Amino acid sequence: MQIPTLQEARALLFVVAYLMRVEYSAYDRLIQLCDALALAAGFCLIEKRLVDVALRQGIDEYTPWRWQGDFNNQLEGESIYDLLPGVIENTFGFVPRPR
Repeated sequence: MQIPTLQEARALLFVVAYLMRVEYSAYDRLIQLCDALALAAGFCLIEKRLVDVALRQGIDEYTPWRWQGDFNNQLEGESIYDLLPGVIENTFGFVPRPR
């Protein structure tokens, strides 16, 4: 492990202090939710997106904690998945029968 320089340590402290003061707005949470609902192929279940990221970037001891985020799949009493086209196809790999 390489010891950081004084300049690197100051930069790290600045970033950590800044991030601890940030309060997420509704817009920030919406952007995070949108990111969690999409793969390159289209919309999918949040769980599939989390696994996709873990397979590409790996996991660490903080992964379970981050996966317990506050993603609410309900929007005005309706499942958000009902509003997004292609969720079933991109998650499970088949086209559902019409209702």
